[in-house]
Amino acid sequence: MTVLDDRPNSRTRPQGGRVGDGLAVPPDELLADVTPAAARPAAAALLHEVTGVYRRVLAEGASITPAQRARIRVAGQAFTAAGGAADAAADLLGRFAARVIGAVAVDRPNRVAPVVHAAHLLVRDLLTATGEPAAAVPAREARCALVQRLVRGEPLAPDELAGLEDDYVVVVARFPQPVPHDRLAALLDEHHDDGMLGAPIGDGAVVLVPGRLERRIAPLLDALASRSGQAPWTAVVPAARAALATGCQEAKDVLALAVATARPPGRYCLDDVLLEYAVVRDPVTSARLRTVISPLAGNEVLRGTLEALIRTDFNRTVAARELFIHRSTLDYRIRRIEEITGQNPLTGRGAHMLTAAMAVQAVAGS
Repeated sequence: MTVLDDRPNSRTRPQGGRVGDGLAVPPDELLADVTPAAARPAAAALLHEVTGVYRRVLAEGASITPAQRARIRVAGQAFTAAGGAADAAADLLGRFAARVIGAVAVDRPNRVAPVVHAAHLLVRDLLTATGEPAAAVPAREARCALVQRLVRGEPLAPDELAGLEDDYVVVVARFPQPVPHDRLAALLDEHHDDGMLGAPIGDGAVVLVPGRLERRIAPLLDALASRSGQAPWTAVVPAARAALATGCQEAKDVLALAVATARPPGRYCLDDVLLEYAVVRDPVTSARLRTVISPLAGNEVLRGTLEALIRTDFNRTVAARELFIHRSTLDYRIRRIEEITGQNPLTGRGAHMLTAAMAVQAVAGS
């Protein structure tokens, strides 16, 4: 029996589009990511129940009813019974919530806060019903807040400091494609043992690994890659407790340099980008390079062309293929880049100068 069997027209499912109150109806592409395929009908039923909750919150300005919350729990259990994972269901609800909140922020900004509150309740009910302890969500939130405060260098209370290690290895990961924070947080929960602390931050995650557990970094990175379905760029930087903010910033700079200089996803340390790091840390050199690259800031086409050239080691044939343009079009863009920046990307000096300038800009924005 499905969760909707006791209600009229329970077998009807929305097929896409938008309803009159501005709520985005669950699109097919959300369900396409659900695995295994056998769990997709149950996922559709779960999203249908969630849609009803948001519709009530928006149309009536009312809170979620106990009956609605009960149906969410039953739908979550049906999803896991069909072979779906609890963290996958939470990820599904998180991605749908992001779509709804985005639409509501435009059409009815005064209802954003109630929708966000409803989204949190739904995820908690789902995780409770699918076997995750009820305390997991608040514990996760507290842990993420602690990591964020540590990497920002904010002062901690004595009891908070007492629970920390003397030294850590800062692991920062950045993904080629965004990974929902709920999904990352659930994944990191599996590695929060024996003093490890992690949180989704920005377009990736920060994990503080006690120095005595450094051997666990490799399995952690393997898990991040396999569970997210993509290999991330990662940076690993040792740091004492008092220098965690500095260590995190160094790791973020290393990743920004690795990405800006077209290095493939993988594990990097400062030695891998030492020359570029020295350049961007010299204020006079950095200022000069910023003046070179700043005229391209408002031209996405030329900037994207330069990024493709850097990625392909300035091979015009490969760059044109990657950009899906004719070689003559690429040559025209290269001439425009030279006219605007004063540097010819096809010369050794110009290529080095423009690559370094892009690196400086990447670090400045990291």
